Amino acid sequence: MNKIGFFLCMTVFCVTHASAQVASKNVVDTAKVVTITSAFKPSLRPQSKINFLAATPFIDNSKVTMQYMVPSQNISFGYQAVAVTPLAYVADTIKSTKQNHFLKVGLGNLNTILAEAGFNIGDGVKNNTYIGGGFKKMKGPLFAQEFTDVNFSINSAHQIGEDHDLSVKFTTGSTTRYAYGFMPSSLPYTKDNILNKYNSAGLTVHLANKTDAFFGLHYTPTISFDYLQSGIDEREFETSISAPVSKNLGTDFKISVQPTASFSNTVLPTIPTNLTIVNNLFSMPSTFSWITNKFQVHLGAAPTINNGTYAVLPQVTGVAILPNNGLRIELGWAGHFEKNNLRSLAAFNPWVRIYNSFSNTKITEQFLGVKLPVGDHFTYGATLSLLEYENQALFINSFKDGRLFDVFFEPTMRALQLKANVSYTLQDKLNLLGGITYKKFSGLKVQNEAWGLLPLELNGSLHWKFSNKLSFTSTLYAWDGAQAMNAQAATKKLPAAADFSLGATYTVVKSAKFWLQLNNLFDNRYQRWNQYEVFGRNVVAGFVYSFSGK
Repeated sequence: MNKIGFFLCMTVFCVTHASAQVASKNVVDTAKVVTITSAFKPSLRPQSKINFLAATPFIDNSKVTMQYMVPSQNISFGYQAVAVTPLAYVADTIKSTKQNHFLKVGLGNLNTILAEAGFNIGDGVKNNTYIGGGFKKMKGPLFAQEFTDVNFSINSAHQIGEDHDLSVKFTTGSTTRYAYGFMPSSLPYTKDNILNKYNSAGLTVHLANKTDAFFGLHYTPTISFDYLQSGIDEREFETSISAPVSKNLGTDFKISVQPTASFSNTVLPTIPTNLTIVNNLFSMPSTFSWITNKFQVHLGAAPTINNGTYAVLPQVTGVAILPNNGLRIELGWAGHFEKNNLRSLAAFNPWVRIYNSFSNTKITEQFLGVKLPVGDHFTYGATLSLLEYENQALFINSFKDGRLFDVFFEPTMRALQLKANVSYTLQDKLNLLGGITYKKFSGLKVQNEAWGLLPLELNGSLHWKFSNKLSFTSTLYAWDGAQAMNAQAATKKLPAAADFSLGATYTVVKSAKFWLQLNNLFDNRYQRWNQYEVFGRNVVAGFVYSFSGK
């Protein structure tokens, strides 16, 4: 009964549940249904932006060579003592559009009188003419130890069109000194007997093109005329011509030709008729250059005609530049001629005596050099050379008293040379330069020694701008004495010497400055040339006044 009862209850439950589902379905089917369809769809507005499209890179096949040539800071002095005279006032002839004029005067011991003046005319840009002159006079403690110099110059620069610059320079001067180095000093000479005076005049015309015209050529021709007359009526006229021409071949290559010619006639007073010496020199150095920012190669030669004798001199040099530290290495083999005439020899030795001929000096040099900048201020350099000379001029005391010097041309001579230099620059406030040159002469065929040539030279200069009003300058020139032979054929080595100078300039107002110059500060009575003692300590002071004109 229980099973039958349970079965009946389950049957009733299932039938009731099914009937409820059917009833519910009928109710839903009969109800109203509303379907809503919307066309709006929420979305974000698209953001505007620039589309970067990758483009094919442009291939530039051109090669641009950037060259920076470090200017040489070697100090080169001639074989002559530093002049014991005040430093010259440097007048800038074409610096600004103002017409700057100046007047400089000074007085000092040793009966020193100094006067200089300079005037500028022109706009300072396209046309400018500088006119200047000076007068210097000194008198030492020895008999006839006097020096007088008068000079005048006109330097005019003009721009011709847009392509050329023309400069014309005229100079004239007179230098008077006496051959006071006679021995013994008790000889009864008058000043007229030992007068040593030179009058000179010169004219130079220079033309330079600023743009590469005429098939890309760059040219700078120059012609000059020089006249010299001595107190004993020696006369010399010289004409010099140079016409350098160069052309760039692309960006790395260059060819250059530098023809030069010098023609001089020297008239010597002799009995019964005057003697005329003709000295002509023509040379045409030609080089092919390959220049990059890492190295330079120059290959060429210099065909030369020296008074009818033909010679070919080498012109081969190479430069390697290390980009990491800026080290510059130079190696080369080069040659040139030095012209010897009355003007050049008298500039080297004021008491020279000319006999009856000249010989030009042929110099061939094989060298190895390095130059290294250290930081932003220091630069070091050194060069080792082997020099070979032909017809090098040597100087020996002449006459019985040795007051003048005969010139002997040594046919063959060699020298081992070492040159080194250092420089320090700090803006425009401090500039320091120093150098040394050592020469070991050998291989002489006729003479025993290199008479009159210095084996060792040291030089230096200092410019210190202490303030806007006060600045200092200093120079040092020291050397080991040369070998000398007097008129009696006695030989000796001149002692070493040094000449130290110190100067100062103080600006009082914008247009006026006071200056002081101390020459041969340590009063060293050295002899650069045998038997010729130089002036002692020289103290000179004065003022400079500059003004502008309309």
